[in-house]
Amino acid sequence: MSWKDVQDSTGFKKSLTFLVFVAIAALFWFILALNDSVQDDFEVKVNIYNVPDSVTFITLPPQKIHVMVRDQGTNLWRNGIFGSAQMNIDFRDFSSDGLFKMRRSELNAALKNVFGPSASLLSSSVDSLSLTYTTLPGKRVPVIVSADLSTVVGKIISGRPTVTPSSVVVYSTRDILDTITKVYTEHFSRQHLEETIEVPAMLHAIPNVRMEPTGVTVKVEVEPLVKKRASVNVQVDNLPEGMDLLLFPSVAMVEYYMPMSRFNATSDDRIEVAVDYEDIHDDVRKLPVNLIYQDQDLLNMQLLTDSVEYTLVRN
Repeated sequence: MSWKDVQDSTGFKKSLTFLVFVAIAALFWFILALNDSVQDDFEVKVNIYNVPDSVTFITLPPQKIHVMVRDQGTNLWRNGIFGSAQMNIDFRDFSSDGLFKMRRSELNAALKNVFGPSASLLSSSVDSLSLTYTTLPGKRVPVIVSADLSTVVGKIISGRPTVTPSSVVVYSTRDILDTITKVYTEHFSRQHLEETIEVPAMLHAIPNVRMEPTGVTVKVEVEPLVKKRASVNVQVDNLPEGMDLLLFPSVAMVEYYMPMSRFNATSDDRIEVAVDYEDIHDDVRKLPVNLIYQDQDLLNMQLLTDSVEYTLVRN
């Protein structure tokens, strides 16, 4: 039997007629159901307009407010599907002297206008708005890393952690801005590091202050330690006027570990060793060599020359 024969058959026509009536009945039932009172949840977008360019919100307005509304199904369907639930608020109506304030009754009235006069507002995630703002320009300040960091044996953190961006802009009232010279990251800890890492870090919040951006990226560079030897000129401490001290040898050998990237750096200004004139004794012809300064990234410093001979000369 062909499809055309099926279409021309009495049974097919009766079935088609039945399905049409079922669809019509379902449509009427759906319409009647939508006219019943129902409740549903919505996310209402918050749009504050007529905000002057000079205004910066310190307390950020909520982007959305979650509400539960009761109304006829057709109205809620229209707002939820065919419409965009958005609450428009004129900044000029609720702002004064650095404070944007909407009382509960005012906010509920604005939300109710979104859904129409027949809607009943059952609950809201925000019951009022109290937002501080400023017309002062922002102040750029540096970001300081607050962290506990350590590496595995044989590695070292190279220099200080770097921050991107290295500074942020803060907004607040004049008296607060005058006290802010830097901001800190939230404290974090990374232990037993084996390689360079980048850590996203939020900035530590300050009351009544807005920061842009609110987070930074902290880079902690890790590199191997290498052993190095160097000869360093021996200084003389507490030498009286008119006297001179000839040392043999005049340099001392030192051994230490340092970051690989600094291996070729000169040690002349990074290590200081000295003998003390006051250590001279008639029965001893040698003076002990003392380490008096070393750069902080030179580790496990050892003096391989523990003493030197001397000759005292009067000028």
